[in-house]
Order: sequence, then structure tokens, then C-alpha cells
Amino acid sequence: MNPVVFEVLRHSVEGIPERMGAALQRSAFSANIKERKDESCALFSAGCEMVAQAEHIPVHLGAMPSALDAIISSCQLSPGDQVMMNDPYKGGTHLPDITVAKPVFFDEDLLGYVVNRAHHADIGGSTPGSMPGDSFRLEEEGIVISPTHIIKNGEFCEETFDLLSSARNTKERKGDLRAQIGANELGARELSEVIDKFGLHEYLDFIDSSLIYSEERTRNTIDRIEDGTYSAVSFMEWDEEVKLCLRTTVKDDTIYFDFDGTSEQVEGNINAPLPVTLSAVYYVVRCLIPEDIPMNQGVYQPIKVSAPEGTLLNPEYPAAVSAGNVETSQRVVELILDALRAALPEKLPAQSQGTMNNLIIGNERFTYYETIGGGSGASSLGDGASGVHVHMTNTLNTPIESIEHEYPLRVNCYKLRKNSGGGGLFKGGDGIVREIEVLEDAHLSIQSERRIEGPRGFNGGGDGTAGSNLLFIDSKETDLGGHVSMDIKRGWRVRIETPGGGGWGSVEI
Repeated sequence: MNPVVFEVLRHSVEGIPERMGAALQRSAFSANIKERKDESCALFSAGCEMVAQAEHIPVHLGAMPSALDAIISSCQLSPGDQVMMNDPYKGGTHLPDITVAKPVFFDEDLLGYVVNRAHHADIGGSTPGSMPGDSFRLEEEGIVISPTHIIKNGEFCEETFDLLSSARNTKERKGDLRAQIGANELGARELSEVIDKFGLHEYLDFIDSSLIYSEERTRNTIDRIEDGTYSAVSFMEWDEEVKLCLRTTVKDDTIYFDFDGTSEQVEGNINAPLPVTLSAVYYVVRCLIPEDIPMNQGVYQPIKVSAPEGTLLNPEYPAAVSAGNVETSQRVVELILDALRAALPEKLPAQSQGTMNNLIIGNERFTYYETIGGGSGASSLGDGASGVHVHMTNTLNTPIESIEHEYPLRVNCYKLRKNSGGGGLFKGGDGIVREIEVLEDAHLSIQSERRIEGPRGFNGGGDGTAGSNLLFIDSKETDLGGHVSMDIKRGWRVRIETPGGGGWGSVEI
């Protein structure tokens, strides 16, 4: 394809999911989407190949192709339709993440799909926020929605909207869902405008050329990694021994990820559905390839993943999964990086915080949800960043002004956790301290990792400091551990201290 036309079309097409995301954020009701920007958008071909994605949430985007496959196999789609789903066993991630897909037609021919996924602050279940720290079965975590029409022939399906009636703060839930629908309408309209401008033939040529280009450049990058098998083992912080195992094999221009040996699924919520495991793998490969390679389905072609059924990384229904999406995914990323450091010692950083530090405070009237940043690992290029979201999350924080305006909460402390990053030639980034006072009786849920062992340094660098979750009742301090589900009273204070990143390199004296 003419390289000038290719580049003009690439920027035109890649801009569509970016503008979808901006529209979704502006029109959303909840602070979780409009402030934290916990949403993702992408564009797919008629053959369900991802053509473009916005720079949003890695754990959303890597799982999106699986969700679209489930939607297409379950629903007959016509012009004017939109379909929603959140089932983690049909391409979802965890229940609060609702996916909405819309087919795009051009002269009655299917052109492709616009898709977005957004984290709703509540989707029902046993506790506010739908991420209880002690869930065992999926249904405890909220409403399970298989692929279902939300719009049919341009008309709202009120019975589908009614599925959200059992979620808390239904008005906010429906407002966020309407924002998702609107974002897809915008994306479909803009894609049609691109076709009108450049022509259908040119657009289809671009899709083919883009997928081939991304695949070839990804294969070239993999081919430069020394052939061999690289292994790593790590353990989740759980009541029983839960092991993550990986053998990564690089052979010519293909890379294989085999998670055989990983522990069986647990009676708890740290199970990660296969789409989440795939997301972690795709994310790491994306970090390894040059950033100017268009991120589309072509990047996935040289990647082969195997995770045995019934294990932590490919569980079977009805296992709970709320923490698997947010916490296990982070640990899988670090597991992959641990394995590949032997092949790429100068390119990969020390371990980052390895958690999203999920904090939920709510009752039947409100739900506050936040993932809290921490320290990133140092590398051969310099110190790690402090107070940032790392790896599988790419959200922002919720500003203190928004928290105190929208919720019965008071933020007493929000600062960097000084000297929590590991030492070394280059220092790991520092974590964060966030302390919140509750002004109404509520329920507290916390999902977190790295509360026992801090992130490891690399090449002689020091380890980062482990995180902690603390509860203050008057002057009494209680360590809550990594996974919490409990009622709390007005005036109690919750303090989250997030891990620092590992250091890189030893300091010569």
C-alpha cells in the first residue's frame, strides 16, 4: 500500500477509539469512569480482528477479542443493534467490567465493530462495589450478563436495562451504560466518515496491510531474542500455597507461553479467567516491541499461550474471579518479566508494585472504588517512577476534591511513601499513602497483593517495601491483611500504604 496513504489512514483509524474514550469519559455519571478513566475502546474488522485500540487499560483491551467472539457467536447482529455482556467465562474479565459492542454496516455490508468496556462502580452482589474480599462463587460478585441486546433495531431493550435494577445506585449504572452506548454510536459514525473520505476499497486494503505490517515487525523483534526456554515461578499471597509457573520458549520468530504447573483454581476470588491471562501476555509483548508498531491483531499472531483448564489462570465456572482480573494479572506480568530477564537483562526493569491496591467503600447509597498507584521498578535506564499505576492498570487517581464532593468520605492523607522503593545504582519508585475517614457507616472491601513480600530488585538492586492495609478506630491500629471484607463505622479511618518498586544494580563503594 502507498506508505503516505497508509500513514494518513492509520492516524484516522487509530483516532476513532481515542475519541470514543473521550466521549465516554465526558458523558459518564460515575467518578470511576469520568475521573479515573477506567474504560477502554477498540475497533475491529468484520472478521473480528482488532484493527485499532486506544491507549487505555491493558487488562481490558487484551481480553476484548474474546468478548467480541462470544458476542458474535451468541447474538444475531443487525444495523442499529448493540449488545452488552460481562460474563468472565464468555470473554469478560470480572463482573464490574461491562462490554458493549456495535456492528458497523456500509451499504448493508458488515464493515466491522466498535467496542468499549467500562468498569462500573457496582454490579450487585454481596457487597458494595461487587468485589468482596471473601467471595467463593461468581454470583456472589454481582449480576452475570451473557451477551444480550441492549439496543435492537435502534430501540432500547428495556428488559435488558432492568438487569441493572439489582445493582446499587441504579441511576448511575444506567447513566454509565448510556455513555457506553453513545461512545459506540460516535465510533460507528466516525468510521463511516473515514470510509466516505477514503473509499471502502482503500480502507479494506489498509486493514490487510496494517495487520501484516504489525505481525512482520513483531516477528522481527522476537527473532532478535536469543532462542531458548526461560522459566520462572512465583507464589500468590493466599491462605494456602498458590503457585504460578511459566516456561517461555523463543523459537525463531515465535514466542510460546506455557503455564503448566500453575496451581489449581482456588476457593476464593484470585482466579484469573483465560482472557485475563492472555491480556497479561499481550501486554508484556507489547512492551518488548517498538512503540511505533500499530497495536492490532497482527501483534498477537506470533504469540502462543497454553494454560491448563481448571487452574488459577484458566478456571472453570463458577469460581470467583474479582481479584484475578486486578491482582493475579499484575503478578502474571511480573512472572513473565522474571522469566525473560535472563534473555533481556539490560532491557527489563526490576519488579514494580505488583498490585492494583483495590479499595472499595460503600453502602446501599454510594460506592467509592479506587485503584491506588505505587512504585515502578528501576531499570538500567534510571530510577523507577513514584506514585504511578503500573502494568495492567492504566487509570488515573480520583482527585481528593471529587472524593469529598461525591462521597461521605474525608481524605486525611495523600502522599508519597518516602523511601519505600528499593535501593541500588538506580532506585525503585516510592509507593503512596492514602488515608480515608468514613463519614457514614459502610462496608469495606480490599483486594491487594505484595503485603507480605515486597517487589524484588534486580542485578543487585534492593527490594521494595511491602504494602500494608491498616484500620484505625480512635487510637487503635489493626493490620487488615491483603484481602478484606467487613463493615466499618462512621469515624473509622482506612490507611492504604502501597508497595515501592525494586531497585536495579548494586552500588559500588
